[in-house]
Amino acid sequence: MADRNNIKNPEENNRRRIWGTYGGEVLAALVIIVLVVGVAFWVNKFFYGFENPQIAFTETPAQNKSEGSGKEKTGKTFKQSDDWRLILVNRDHPLEGDEDREFTELRHGQSVDSRIYPDLQAMFDEMREEGLSPLVVEGYRSNEEQKEKFESKIREYMGYGKTRDQARELALQWVAEPGTSEHETGMCVDISSDNGDNESANEVWKWLDSNCSRFGFIKRYPYDKSSITGLKGEPWHYRYVGAEAAEEIMKKGITLEEYLGAVPQGGT
Repeated sequence: MADRNNIKNPEENNRRRIWGTYGGEVLAALVIIVLVVGVAFWVNKFFYGFENPQIAFTETPAQNKSEGSGKEKTGKTFKQSDDWRLILVNRDHPLEGDEDREFTELRHGQSVDSRIYPDLQAMFDEMREEGLSPLVVEGYRSNEEQKEKFESKIREYMGYGKTRDQARELALQWVAEPGTSEHETGMCVDISSDNGDNESANEVWKWLDSNCSRFGFIKRYPYDKSSITGLKGEPWHYRYVGAEAAEEIMKKGITLEEYLGAVPQGGT
């Protein structure tokens, strides 16, 4: 019976012979591998421990966490330009006191610094000649008005169940903290369409992208520059910097921070 089984299962006999010849070596190799892994594990624990830092795969918030006025985290001190058109206002560079300014009132109750009004009017006149209907929906905003706008955004997020600290951080991505908003300078405007529909507004913004620099304005908060400007993209927000600076900024696709050499640490 045994001989017949050997004849019928030659492959099984071969496997048994091979295992008998090399089985011990295979087991020895497995034991060595286990020992090596174990030794490496405990050596790592002895020298480094198990508390390795975790990598957080989260999106960087729009706002920059740097603090202070005038001094960048790079250690370089930023000096404001003597040119009033190039004053930098953001979270790192808040407004320094009240400046005596004259304002020109626009339609719908908005107003702007009187010095930018001629170029703003010329830009709007050309847009209207080309069949567009631009409208300034936000111009100068006092510090008190900025405070109310900021607090309103915080209350909005708290209404969704956020704590005040959480709501404040979220609000900072959309509304500048009082004292750090360009609207408080009177040198920027939020522009939309008088027609009130999205398609008309997009046509206005498209025209502005191509032509605003000729009148001294720039798109202040591009979508792809939030890590530098500290705010989410705002296609409606245009800032007056004068024709020379505006032409260079818009041509190069940079921000006012980059133009002035005031990019915060971590900004790209």
